[in-house]
Amino acid sequence: MLDKKIMKSLLHEIEEIRPKLFIAREQVNNGHNRYQSLLNLRQYLILRSQDRTELQEKLFLMSLSSLGRSYAHVAASIDTLYDQISSSLHLHEISKKDMRTFHHLSIAEAILLASKNNTLLFGGKVSSKLSEQTTSIMLTLPTHAIDNDGELIYELVQRGVKTFRINTAHDSLAVWSAMAEIISKINEAREEEDKVKIFVDLAGPKIRTGRIRKVDFPIAVGSNKREKEICLFADKQMSTRPETLNLRTQLKEPACINIEKSFFKKIKLQRQIKIVDSNGKKAYITVSEFKDSYAVGFIDKKVYIDSSTKLYSKKHSGAILNIENQIEEIRLFKGDFLEITESDELGHAEILDDEESTPALISCSLGGLLSQVKIGDKVFIDDGKIGLIVTEKKDDSIICKVTNAKASGVLLKEEKGINFPDTYIRTKALTQTDHDNLLGVLNFVDHVSISFCQSPEDIEDIQNILIENKRTDVGIIAKIETKQAISNMPAILEQLLLWEKSAVMIARGDLAIEVGFENMAHMQESLLDICHAAHMPVIWATQVLESQMKNNLPSRAEVTDAAMAGRAECIMLNKGAFASDTIDILTHILNDMHSLFKKNRQLLKQETLW
Repeated sequence: MLDKKIMKSLLHEIEEIRPKLFIAREQVNNGHNRYQSLLNLRQYLILRSQDRTELQEKLFLMSLSSLGRSYAHVAASIDTLYDQISSSLHLHEISKKDMRTFHHLSIAEAILLASKNNTLLFGGKVSSKLSEQTTSIMLTLPTHAIDNDGELIYELVQRGVKTFRINTAHDSLAVWSAMAEIISKINEAREEEDKVKIFVDLAGPKIRTGRIRKVDFPIAVGSNKREKEICLFADKQMSTRPETLNLRTQLKEPACINIEKSFFKKIKLQRQIKIVDSNGKKAYITVSEFKDSYAVGFIDKKVYIDSSTKLYSKKHSGAILNIENQIEEIRLFKGDFLEITESDELGHAEILDDEESTPALISCSLGGLLSQVKIGDKVFIDDGKIGLIVTEKKDDSIICKVTNAKASGVLLKEEKGINFPDTYIRTKALTQTDHDNLLGVLNFVDHVSISFCQSPEDIEDIQNILIENKRTDVGIIAKIETKQAISNMPAILEQLLLWEKSAVMIARGDLAIEVGFENMAHMQESLLDICHAAHMPVIWATQVLESQMKNNLPSRAEVTDAAMAGRAECIMLNKGAFASDTIDILTHILNDMHSLFKKNRQLLKQETLW
């Protein structure tokens, strides 16, 4: 039996919301090329501008549709609820005149529009049926994808990859063009809706650690626990290393050393070579394979080699050549101090002397940044492996205290990302390098992403470049990975809606560091919701099935994460040794979940488990 008191209360609350949605309609230019999406986005923001928890509870008690499923068609859902409640209370429903005057996107039209936007970017067929909505798979191409005439790319397409990502933070235009050429050949035999897309990821102003100084110290070779493989090359013959050496066991590749050519000629198969290391310790290498320019053997002990190390074979002796100085180890522990500088200094470990110590030092890649940092701000390095807090500021550097590190310490390395989650970094997302790279790929790119997009101006910059170069058909993807981007999401989406093909990538790596790992579940949910309201396709990225990709065994948490990712229009996989197997597993998970859920709607298929 209906509770009329609750129904009247519901009707009152719905009547308060409806006029606000009409005001939003008056504020949106109906000449906008994506008017319905822009209007619905504005109406969604109105709906979410207040706490609607009590309203949701009342709807649940009356078995009425939850507004939590209304985001793609807010006004239609509100009007439908109004009519349902009015009819139950024997009151007037919305008149046909009102419906003509205030025509809004219907639920079916919203589903169709979202499907159209999805297929514009990732191919497939447009459908108004919720049950036919799909999630496509994007995969990052490794450098070796161009080997063997692109055999790997062909295989991945057969497995179901619809879009390939080219990461401009790695490789070169020549490699990217070679990848595109292979994909172009694949597309020759495919229908337009089934063509494979090329997604170019611009690196953006990623802040990274600088170079670390090299020091002269011995290098460990071999093991005291078991014999280890070692390769000996004749002087200046390192480049001739045969591919067969890469096909040995799955252990780490053998140590490789370069020796004097005159001594190399004295080596004999199955003979032993004595090696005397920098400490005078002896070990023996038994030669198991010998060719013109290289030899392979097994060393029986661990030794430490440097430029003073000697080799002996019967009456002959030789030296090891081209021993390079090694990068100094900077291991940071909780409580240690690190200086981060903008000057072009080589990084180094903590320097100790009798009176005082000098903290470890590393440079960062983005000049002018440190003036924006405040004492007390958090800093993270290497995807959060090292957590710090700023304790002191200097002219061109900051002193930070390590607040988070493993008990055994964490090695600070070159070219690792640095995040300043508490600092608003006022810099453009599009760097000069990105600009040059974009111009270089314009002849083959389908979609381009803006890393560290923080404002609508960042979107506008890339739109202008594409307009100037007559490539308005290129899709634009905003990568969301900072606090500022989260705050500016409505404005970023409105700028994207000025472009026919556009999408949002939830770049969860940097974003998790920026907002805090403990807040990521909430953040990714909110991003999915607001993009759904704008009918904006979403790419779910970072560490999807990462263990499966690297080790061929997914964790339970990763499987659950991949199932959650099925709510997005596209899932991005990173490169890895087990890409083909990972695609098969992900496809199975998506097919299974799509038979149960679409977006946040349960489809209620027949249950056959029991």
